[in-house]
Amino acid sequence: MEKIIATELAPNGIESQIFTYLEDNLEELNLEDSIIYYGFPVFKDYEDSSVKSKFCILSKAHGLVILNTASPAEIEEDDDNLDQLYSFIESALKKSKAIRVNKKQLAINLDSALYVEGLSESIVDSLENEVICSLQGIKLFLSEQKNESDMLDDIFEEVRSIIEGSKALSRASKRIKVSEDPTTKLNVLIALEKEVSNFDVEQRKIAISLINGPQRIRGLAGSGKTVVLAMKAAHIHLQHPTKKILFTFYTKSLYGLIRESIARFYRHFAGDEPNWELIEILHSWGGKSIDGVYYNACVENSIAGIPFGEAKRLNPRDPFSAVCKDASVKNIKQKYDYILIDEAQDLPNEFFQLCYKLAHGVSGAEKNIVWGYDELQSIFNVYQRTPEELFGVDEKGVPRIDLNSLASNLTFGQSNDLVLYKCYRNPLEVLVTAHALGFAVYANKPVQMLENKEHWEDVGYYIENDSELIVGSDVRIGRKRESSPLSIYEHQDVQDIIQYYKASSVDNECDWIIARILEAKNEGIKPHDILIICLDDRHAKIYFSKLSLLLVQNGLRSNNLLASSSSAPPFMLEEMITLSTVHRAKGNEAAMVFSVGIDGLYNERELRSGRNKIFTAFTRTKAWLRVTGIGEKAQLFFDEIDKSISESPFLSFKVPDTQEIETIQRDLAIKPQEMVKLNEMVESLIEKGYSKEDIQLELKL
Repeated sequence: MEKIIATELAPNGIESQIFTYLEDNLEELNLEDSIIYYGFPVFKDYEDSSVKSKFCILSKAHGLVILNTASPAEIEEDDDNLDQLYSFIESALKKSKAIRVNKKQLAINLDSALYVEGLSESIVDSLENEVICSLQGIKLFLSEQKNESDMLDDIFEEVRSIIEGSKALSRASKRIKVSEDPTTKLNVLIALEKEVSNFDVEQRKIAISLINGPQRIRGLAGSGKTVVLAMKAAHIHLQHPTKKILFTFYTKSLYGLIRESIARFYRHFAGDEPNWELIEILHSWGGKSIDGVYYNACVENSIAGIPFGEAKRLNPRDPFSAVCKDASVKNIKQKYDYILIDEAQDLPNEFFQLCYKLAHGVSGAEKNIVWGYDELQSIFNVYQRTPEELFGVDEKGVPRIDLNSLASNLTFGQSNDLVLYKCYRNPLEVLVTAHALGFAVYANKPVQMLENKEHWEDVGYYIENDSELIVGSDVRIGRKRESSPLSIYEHQDVQDIIQYYKASSVDNECDWIIARILEAKNEGIKPHDILIICLDDRHAKIYFSKLSLLLVQNGLRSNNLLASSSSAPPFMLEEMITLSTVHRAKGNEAAMVFSVGIDGLYNERELRSGRNKIFTAFTRTKAWLRVTGIGEKAQLFFDEIDKSISESPFLSFKVPDTQEIETIQRDLAIKPQEMVKLNEMVESLIEKGYSKEDIQLELKL
């Protein structure tokens, strides 16, 4: 039996007793193959009031049974509410042909009952719903609720997806098959989108489950955290329609996806738009042209904000840290009942401390803050910061938020530290290759590495032969198909999924890219399915100018984010190919991704900054990855790709000394900007006709 607790459950009340009774008598009640929801689903009635199920039992043996508790004093109102709830659920189920016998009849049993003790028979007879007066009465009621035969798995999953709202986020594909050949790119993409649209069990449970207090959600990029958090925001709004909610994030281009996801999930249950006055979707920083958490906090608390230039001077590496540090130590009025933070790995500790002050509650236990953390996706480090580091300590030196300590307050299997193990964005072959190059596993020296077996397992890998990670020993770390469950590998081999091209010039590189785009278009891929990410920041404008012109010449349009006058332009536009830098691509995805100009990262090949750019770019793809670059500088990375593909689904390497890696990276980080500028000057002189020998002679090297 699965348990999904969608709202607060009083530990000693009658509902807790019912829950315990159901748990303790699974076999006797024939509930082994079942899901018990508490406080879910929730709908809105015509007067905009919440109509909430107390217990909703989905069982292969019994069908769908709704059980609400009631009080004798309000029995008629409770009966009416349960009647409405039954109608809402019946209507939602009847929209699915898969669980309908005909227009009027469902293929599964659906029934409801009220649980109330001490009610007279005369009142019972006047009610629409059956009444249960004792825990033993639940057993009798369930014995009368039976499907004609046990529900088939596909019917069970269909009912579940409707109840949990995943149908709200899945869309019928607008793509039309032009052949039955499953290996064409169009048909592969149709299959992938169908797989991704059906949220898995863990994603849905995390989205629906609510607890009192803080909660962390971890997982790889592509595990669905952004949409899970958006669903959670909508669910909070359904459960607590008067509470103030903040949803904040790092990547500006995510705004549209977040708002749309919240709205669609909410509409599925409420049939109307959310009250956007109570849900604020804000970028973490903001500014005069766009609202943001920091900017608004300064304005609303009469704090003089620090200009970007001054912030850059205070902290050149992370100016946002400087501005949040300044604001977080000042008097901040509490504003939000719930705060949801996406892309936590990219935000400084001081921002979390600012959010802590903005959240209602006296202590950490009362702060309803949920943060989503991408494993292996931090721009600066693979190290995952603890809640103590994020939120700091109080005046006594006690951590403001201690998840381990707060977990003791939770019951019935609830958790405040959740992990999404599966990656739905990337094919397995792409993800393993992205990790190989992101860590520099097959380079001269790794630039970053996970420290222990548990961390590898958290991100969906396993150690072959259960070996120990001993410094200097050879190890093979593998990824299971179920951790990257996309089925593209069944119809496309790795040479179709990942391709690279060593060009002789920028023009040659752009010509190859256009040729591959036209091939994809002929196989049914739409322009907006394609994303071109330039890894070479210095020459990005040159690349995009050439590519835009070539695309126009071939009847295709582009959405060049570098050329946009908007501070937060839409990332994807219909029938247009997106041209983006790595930074702007973060958090977004496309069916086919071109990572171009990889030779531009040659001087950052031993730095985490360069390796993280590669990882981020590669993991934007849902299906196909194309990597291009010029000359031998690009070939160095292509050799690593070849090695990764030959070893896939394993990463094979000699276990490095992580402390040694940290020391090397600190030394390299002291002067990377100076070296980048020097390299740019040298390249500029070479472009003007000077040889390397001329430059060496002039500099007396």
